[in-house]
Amino acid sequence: MKTIYLKRTIANQCPRCGKGKVLDGVFVRRDTCPVCELKYDRGEDGFFLGGVPVSYSLICTFWILPIIMLWFFDVFSLEWMLGLCLGGALVLPIISYRYCQLLWLGLYYCFANHDMPDRVVVGALEEEKS
Repeated sequence: MKTIYLKRTIANQCPRCGKGKVLDGVFVRRDTCPVCELKYDRGEDGFFLGGVPVSYSLICTFWILPIIMLWFFDVFSLEWMLGLCLGGALVLPIISYRYCQLLWLGLYYCFANHDMPDRVVVGALEEEKS
């Protein structure tokens, strides 16, 4: 397990070279690294669907569960709790989906580092990792 890949993607950097950006904005993900030309989707249709369970788990853990706990301790009324949970469940996945794809990319290469291509392009030169 190489956690450097996860650390790089959390910082919005290419997992292989650590220099290129993966996301251009909140809603735009690049297909390849502009520096080392790593294909982020690995050539598979649906590779980034792994971002869905990442998004689901983060929203449930850090939005839904705390609101339900606050309702349980009578901080919110039932109407407020339902409204906040439903509103967050509809809005937060739209906002966070690209970043969750980024986390999925980092988690994938963190645990399946044998799938990381060896070729690293630095400028116009090409080096082989040993």
